[in-house]
Amino acid sequence: MGYYKNSRDARSAARRYNAAKRKQDKLSDEYVPRLIRLESMSETERYTMVQDADRMTEYNNAIIAWQHSVAAQLRREIASRSRKVAISLRPNTYTDKYGMVERLGFSFLRQGIYIHKGAGKGQGGYTGSKWYQIKRINGTDVMTAIVRHTNPNSLGKQGESPRETFEWFDPIIKKRLPELSDIVLKYFDTMLIDATKIYIDN
Repeated sequence: MGYYKNSRDARSAARRYNAAKRKQDKLSDEYVPRLIRLESMSETERYTMVQDADRMTEYNNAIIAWQHSVAAQLRREIASRSRKVAISLRPNTYTDKYGMVERLGFSFLRQGIYIHKGAGKGQGGYTGSKWYQIKRINGTDVMTAIVRHTNPNSLGKQGESPRETFEWFDPIIKKRLPELSDIVLKYFDTMLIDATKIYIDN
């Protein structure tokens, strides 16, 4: 009984930690996630795929290989402007209850958004943004309750010299999406790729 209870408690603690971490990443001024959704219009087709473990593994591996290839290309592209953003960029893969990949993500430092848009201190966008400040305590990044906002005096000034736009993210994703589509079509007839949440300029 003790073993099962400890195991269950450990899983619950891990789930709570992961949920808190996802929320922190979403709200923090550090990491900005971008997502692609893979949505099947046919539950029958999805169920058929799940019944063939080897085929599903092959599908997942092909999708993940594409994602890692794109991540490597993105790192190379941004490294010329910010090594810090390049190092922070990481691919994230999410699966459904069957273990099949259903979402692909790329997260990186918020600075990558500023570089893409040509924004920075004193040179914000038209709408601005808000985020929670992160403090480093004993080597660990901790999200504070301090909400930061774009300085109103900087609104509408992004893309001006010396901070010109450097579109390192969107063009690569747009160019590589047809490859993802080809991979998906090898395994599904009804799978849709929703990339509306992936682009920085949307």
